[in-house]
Amino acid sequence: MSELVAISFDANASPRIELSKTRRMRESAPSASPAIYGWGVGWYPASERGAAVLKDPGSGGDSQVGAALRDWDRFRSTLFVCHLRGHRRRRSEQDLQPFVRSYAGRHWIFAHDGDLDRGWAERFPLGDDPSFEPLGRSDSEHAFCWLLSRLHARRARSLSDVPAGELRQWLLELNAKGQLNITLSDGDLLVAYRDATAHDALYWTRLMPPHEIVDLRSDSVCIGLDAPEDPNRTLLVFSSTPLSSNGWQPLDPGQLMIARRGSVIWDSDPDQLGARAGAAQGTVVSANPVLHSEVAQQQAALEPSTQPTGSTGIPGAPRAERLLEVVQETVYRYEELVERSSHRILLKPIQDKFQFLESFELDLSPSGVCVEYDDVFGNNAFAVEISSPYTELRVASRARVRVCAPEAIEGRHRQDTIPLVWMPSQRQMLQAYLLPMELPETQLEELSHFAMSFVERNDSDLVGVLLDMNETIYRDFSYVTGSTTIASTPFDVFQSRQGVCQDFANLMICLARLLNVPARYRMGYLFTGADYENKIQSEASHAWLELYIPRVGWHGFDPTNGVQVRSDHIRVAAGRNYRDATPTTGTIYRGGGTETLSVSVQVSEVG
Repeated sequence: MSELVAISFDANASPRIELSKTRRMRESAPSASPAIYGWGVGWYPASERGAAVLKDPGSGGDSQVGAALRDWDRFRSTLFVCHLRGHRRRRSEQDLQPFVRSYAGRHWIFAHDGDLDRGWAERFPLGDDPSFEPLGRSDSEHAFCWLLSRLHARRARSLSDVPAGELRQWLLELNAKGQLNITLSDGDLLVAYRDATAHDALYWTRLMPPHEIVDLRSDSVCIGLDAPEDPNRTLLVFSSTPLSSNGWQPLDPGQLMIARRGSVIWDSDPDQLGARAGAAQGTVVSANPVLHSEVAQQQAALEPSTQPTGSTGIPGAPRAERLLEVVQETVYRYEELVERSSHRILLKPIQDKFQFLESFELDLSPSGVCVEYDDVFGNNAFAVEISSPYTELRVASRARVRVCAPEAIEGRHRQDTIPLVWMPSQRQMLQAYLLPMELPETQLEELSHFAMSFVERNDSDLVGVLLDMNETIYRDFSYVTGSTTIASTPFDVFQSRQGVCQDFANLMICLARLLNVPARYRMGYLFTGADYENKIQSEASHAWLELYIPRVGWHGFDPTNGVQVRSDHIRVAAGRNYRDATPTTGTIYRGGGTETLSVSVQVSEVG
């Protein structure tokens, strides 16, 4: 049995690959010896279309060639394909995997575990004047050339040009005449297929930072994730054997999976479509119209009981319109008497074509001089001056709002691509929403790599990038109350992979601005329903973000729940960041001392 290992990172990475040293068996008794000879590693330096391959046909890893893997500065890519311990005896380099061929202006890498039946050359002819011919005499290389010939005959110049279901049929055709576990890459997508007869196993897992396990290890190889420049990489790994103790899932016999930039974008097993909990996760995120349409057809074929309810967990189908009532009470208590204070209050929901404010009441105790005005961000604000002494300040509001769901945007709904180009006048008007948070350059560079992974995964399609980003933050980041503070930065959240709603909104705002997409912070309320799992979001104000999309305008995304804003969201205030849209802020001019704060929120549907 050969050992296959293939890795898809979300951004360029330099994994440490160490091949285990083994004691060679005598070639005079090959039937008694394990397959220990020959190994090869293929990758795409700097994620370009040209591939590099390092092979050693005569060793099991204990060679100077193997040692070079640890220190080679060009060993940096988003894709790696390995074929290890494939033979019981030495083979020539031309018969050693993985194989590489040039076609359609790119290199293709192929690795195969298994044996085709006798007569494979006749069963899978390459034609009288083949475009692709094997250099060696192996069935694996012949199968690779046959696949490339099929791609050429179909005029497909990349894997994304072929419907994934059709690609799987080609592999099943090969598999009908032998054993077939394969990994295949065109420098963009990574394909993994498991033998339909379950001849040998093939496993997969998805690992996200912070990495608790930095060494993925088997008897043949150790893959280290401890490169100091790559602490925040997400990776999807396919392997013939699990490389760590947990989190691995076997591919079913005949199952085909396609990965791109650290995520699954197509899966032939409908039960594995959509977001999955745990370390091994896959999701349909492709903006590629061929892959996307096939996924949609598979999802539509699912029974209602197995159809995903949406990544939010918000029960039921989206409602076009809701009449909601919000009651909030905020109480400040002070150790010493406050003699005078001033406050800004942002509790009154906005009114526009998607949201109609039927009634609003604001009550303060003690009372003060209250002036209502529109702030520079267009929010309904109240300026309050309190001159009477107090030790407790109570701010209570009640609003009844009719909310209509904006039209959702979908991948390829618009034809805009990244990078976006703004006219000078537009850039001047949007400037406040285009500047990312002031962070160290190294942190912004790392966040920029993360943002660009969505661009690469979605072929620069603007809407596809934004939907993918929204879903990924929901799927890959944990909602943990108390895990962050008001001082936590987007980079802190990116590293820890946990936070609360304002953290996830701030992270996506930062990523969007790094891609030159205007983004603003939105504070409001979320109606979760009586049976919603996470009541925390309905017991306090909620936070999400709005992105300015050409010819659409400001459009809301809620990465905490992985959805676009709909009739469950009541919009109150917006700004560049949390401070611009804080529900209540103020200044104490004399007295006060230690302050304690309590907030209660109730959101209910009327009628």
